[in-house]
Amino acid sequence: MSVTALEANRLWLALLTQQRRLGLAARQLLTKGGKLALNCVPDLSLEAMLRLSHAALMAQGAESWTAPLAGHRVHRYAFAGRGEGPPVLLLHGLGGQASSMAPLVPGLTGLARRVVLLELPGHGRSPEPLHGPLSAREYGAVAIACAEELQREHDSKVVLVGNSLGGALALYTAHERPELCAGVAGLNPAGAELSDEAVNGLPRAFSDANQGAAQMAALLFHRTPWPFWLVARDFARHWGTSTVQRILDDARTGNDRSLGMEVLTDIHVPVLIVWGKEDRLLPLRSVEDFARIEGARVEIIEGCGHVPQLERPAAARRAVADFLRSLKS
Repeated sequence: MSVTALEANRLWLALLTQQRRLGLAARQLLTKGGKLALNCVPDLSLEAMLRLSHAALMAQGAESWTAPLAGHRVHRYAFAGRGEGPPVLLLHGLGGQASSMAPLVPGLTGLARRVVLLELPGHGRSPEPLHGPLSAREYGAVAIACAEELQREHDSKVVLVGNSLGGALALYTAHERPELCAGVAGLNPAGAELSDEAVNGLPRAFSDANQGAAQMAALLFHRTPWPFWLVARDFARHWGTSTVQRILDDARTGNDRSLGMEVLTDIHVPVLIVWGKEDRLLPLRSVEDFARIEGARVEIIEGCGHVPQLERPAAARRAVADFLRSLKS
């Protein structure tokens, strides 16, 4: 075992010892507002978690590389698949990283020829864009370029699976380049119409990291997965960065607030929408917009928030795997 993998294993074991304490802190957060409860929980940086998740993915056999896509240096992980189905491209949400989509991988490698986890510019191990944070459409160009690359390599259409912003990018790709797409699975995707009230309710920056951690956990999850508490304060700090706020500011001013019904109703590839019913970041009525996509299947997960693949990984894996089985290569 390499030194890096050994260190990662030791760190992971140390984190596991925090699980009971984190569970207690989570219950206190729900009843007392959270500021004092988090004092007994390690304040792990997103960078430390990024190193840990990188080591874990590599130990599981992932490939890792950074190369140009759509004019940006973009990092990707990939797993060789054992199936004969189309390759799969996994797209994370705003402010996230590839590891947030990793719980889906075990359910896909037995079905697909290849599974690729893309990290958007300025996220994860992908460098910051040279000319500043990107707009949603610029992220869309990166997703399309990655799908084109997969299609060339495998002479096959691609299944795009995305959460939140990643779900919107998957749907955008299906509309702009349907010839690339075998299908799209959106897990609580962004892209539906949002009211002024909904947009203005999206957090900006947090002056207090503990309060920000508690608020982001409440927005993202119904029952917060314990590892999130380790990075919750740093995630709250990261939420106020220009990378995140560029997208939200565009939405607040009416630019790229949604894909638009004219786009959603003009998507003509197979679509699955998986929606955690307790999502408090995006409104439940979004499902009504996505249901208007021709032939779209909608699956509601009870007792689940905005990030189904983290909060209810088995249910999310099952839904996406069943969708892949339903597709023709």
